[in-house]
This record gives sequence, structure tokens and C-alpha cells, in this order.
Amino acid sequence: MIQRPATLLTPSILAFTLFLAGCGAGTDLAQRPPPGYVGDVAARVSAVDWAQARPVTVRLDEFQFQPDRLAFERGTPYRLTLENRGTVAHTFTSEGFFKAIAVRRVTTGQGAVETPALVNLEIPAGQTDVVEFVPVEAGTYDLACHEPLHSSFGMTGAITVR
Repeated sequence: MIQRPATLLTPSILAFTLFLAGCGAGTDLAQRPPPGYVGDVAARVSAVDWAQARPVTVRLDEFQFQPDRLAFERGTPYRLTLENRGTVAHTFTSEGFFKAIAVRRVTTGQGAVETPALVNLEIPAGQTDVVEFVPVEAGTYDLACHEPLHSSFGMTGAITVR
């Protein structure tokens, strides 16, 4: 009896899918700013009236950010809500932007972290994370999902700080 190729490929496809699912970058927050990050974060975030924070929501889905273009004003506080409406984890990653902001707090499903330096934010399927920050450095920064192949499928964008 001859086995059909689909039967032989099923375990391989399953193993590859599990490999990709486990390859995420994960959330990475540094308590001390690495080189190139805003250094006086505590002073900057304590000088802001957080009751005036502007709300911004980004939805993450397969395979897009909605919206995929964001604009922020220097010195203005923001409360960025990242909603993963997809069925798999997605990341919100922008090295240049992360270096250009002072973060007051990041709230994830695991709790809140005060004044971290953002390196990578991974939002599991169905989870909502919130980042409270003040933009410090003007510029335009690339945004991408660093889960395997997601940026190749179009999960990219741009962030501008004026």
C-alpha cells in the first residue's frame, strides 16, 4: 500500500507550525536604559500631567497594524493601547521610537512595570497592553512585527514624532 504524501507531511507541518509559534521575541523591558535611550526618564515622566494623556489605540491582527501610521508630538503624554485581535502573538517593535521616548509605565497581562526602557513588546492573542509615554526625540521610525514572517506578510508601519 502506498502512503499519500499529505499524510507524511502532516507531522512536518505541525512541527514547523509549533516551531514558529515558539519563536516569538517576547516582551523585553530594561529597567536601566541601554545606550542610546532617553536617560532622564523619571524626571520627564514626573513633570507631565498624566490626566491629560492622549489616548491612541492600535489593533494588531493577521497581518497588519491598524492604523499602520502613527504620529506623536514631542512633550505630550500618550496612553497607547495595543489590542491583539489576532489568533497568534504579535510584536510591536520600533527600536528607534523606543529610544526616542520616556516611558512612564507598561501594563501587560502580567502586571505593570514602571519607567522601563522598551526593547520589544509581544502581545499574546486576545491580550491588550498599554504603554504610557512622552515622546522626546523627533524623527520617523520603522514599526514592525518581529514574529516569524509577519513583517514579510505586510505587518509593518511607521511612527513619526514631531
